[in-house]
Amino acid sequence: MPRAFLQIFSCVLYFFCVQSFAASHVLSPIAQPKFDEQKARLGKELFFDASISPSGTVSCEKCHNLYWELSGTSKKNLKISANKEASPPTALNSALNFIFFKDGRVKDIKDQVKQSLTGKEQLGEEPKKLEEKVGLNAVYKKEFERLYPDGVSFENIADALVNFEKALVTPNAKFDKFISGDENALDAEQKRGFELFKKIGCINCHGGVNLGANIYYELSSGDKGKQVRYKLPSLRNIEKTAPYLYSGEIADLKDAIKFIAKERIGYELSDEQTRLLYKFLLALSGERPEILK
Repeated sequence: MPRAFLQIFSCVLYFFCVQSFAASHVLSPIAQPKFDEQKARLGKELFFDASISPSGTVSCEKCHNLYWELSGTSKKNLKISANKEASPPTALNSALNFIFFKDGRVKDIKDQVKQSLTGKEQLGEEPKKLEEKVGLNAVYKKEFERLYPDGVSFENIADALVNFEKALVTPNAKFDKFISGDENALDAEQKRGFELFKKIGCINCHGGVNLGANIYYELSSGDKGKQVRYKLPSLRNIEKTAPYLYSGEIADLKDAIKFIAKERIGYELSDEQTRLLYKFLLALSGERPEILK
């Protein structure tokens, strides 16, 4: 992606909550969605299996690396078309979202999985071919027939991946313990960073259980006033999900903090304020999900 993304930030920002203001801004500890563990483990096998892609070389895990520093994303931009690169969003805690993709166009996690399987900028396989590939694998075929009355189908493949996605919640972050009542979970600097986070308005967009990811904003692109929609990222595990911005143009978290504060809310952070916010953001990292152990 060209530097146009940075140019967009100089335009006027408009924020839109997808649900009510209150629902988006309430801070609550992370909660594990209900899922079927056996189906989730089947979904895990599919997630890591490159053979189900059109080329036989690309898996979901290639863009959403679940073991590299527990990021759930890629450590570098990935080429998604002839002249387009992107920094993939993290798959961790994504089941806590109720809008998906960069423009927030999808409102259901199963639809997100389906589009990720078939989209040209994602896995890019046709539903029927996906069914054929999975059905030809004797192990998969046996598991689907055991877990689903109608065996292998595109719907059931998506369902298995949904269950796996629901298992990818990172528990026990220091911040979750703090807002659950443990005053000692955050140190003094992290508490100061949290107060600053609220004072300068970061919380207006990065609220809710996922501290973001459920609000989108619209920016004027400069192309005849055309509005472009972007979904805010979650701040959970943010220390591990570099590079930052959809363009992946910022590699360092402190640089990203300063950039976002200036361009989004018009606030010039001092080095000390940047350090305090950085310290607070470190408290948003959770533990490895049980399914990845």
